[in-house]
Amino acid sequence: MRLPAAERRRPGPGDGIIAALVIAAAVVLLLLLRPASGDVLTATVLLDGAQVGQYDLSGVEQSFLLPLEGTAYPVVIELQPGRVRVAESGCPSQDCVHTGWADSPGEQIICLPNRLVISLSGTDHPDFDAVTG
Repeated sequence: MRLPAAERRRPGPGDGIIAALVIAAAVVLLLLLRPASGDVLTATVLLDGAQVGQYDLSGVEQSFLLPLEGTAYPVVIELQPGRVRVAESGCPSQDCVHTGWADSPGEQIICLPNRLVISLSGTDHPDFDAVTG
């Protein structure tokens, strides 16, 4: 005798085991794909495509402000131990200021009106990208 369709669609004990295995695999992948912490974090400042500075954020001991010259609008970058931000900018949109702190390898702060790019690189940046879709 066949069970009604509603009874056949209910999850059984085997489905629970499969769900638990999928969750366990996801946790293992998250742990394996998490970047390892490193010791070196470098901020590279590009203005109109030319490098105007490179700063070892791991070696910064206290916060300091760095005004940039040669920009269309006044810009002040703030460097702190392990992080960087655009503290002040005279550009109209203020997107670079609202970006806030960058503190991980691969992050960037961009100010289009000033043609300014601040890129972070370091030893804890993985050699691959994780893609979800």
